[in-house]
Amino acid sequence: MKALSVVEPWGTMIANKTKLLEIRTWCPEVLPMINVALVQNSTRLTKEGDEDLTGQVVAVVDIVSCEPWVKEDCEHSGCDESEFESGWLAWKLSNVRKLDNPVKAIAKRKFYDLADSEATKVKLELRT
Repeated sequence: MKALSVVEPWGTMIANKTKLLEIRTWCPEVLPMINVALVQNSTRLTKEGDEDLTGQVVAVVDIVSCEPWVKEDCEHSGCDESEFESGWLAWKLSNVRKLDNPVKAIAKRKFYDLADSEATKVKLELRT
């Protein structure tokens, strides 16, 4: 299962459907991306190889598009207009499935594969 780390509180906001866009400087290579685990962690991972062992899968989402981020999107981006910076990209998220019991998982940079044991626990949690 593909995963993407998101710094808290944005993972919770996505899981609760109060944040509908994920803002990044890059787009996924292939869209749509279906069943991506959102691993919320407490540390921003900025260098290749960075990991956060305290991550938790809080939701599984689909990433359906990537468009230039515009100021009008701030309401759905988890920020206010004073935090807007041009040049960023907005990933539209859909089919958000919140996990009632978050699953511990290692957070890493960019897209990555969950460990088999983590993915199995996420799939079991989605069934409950």
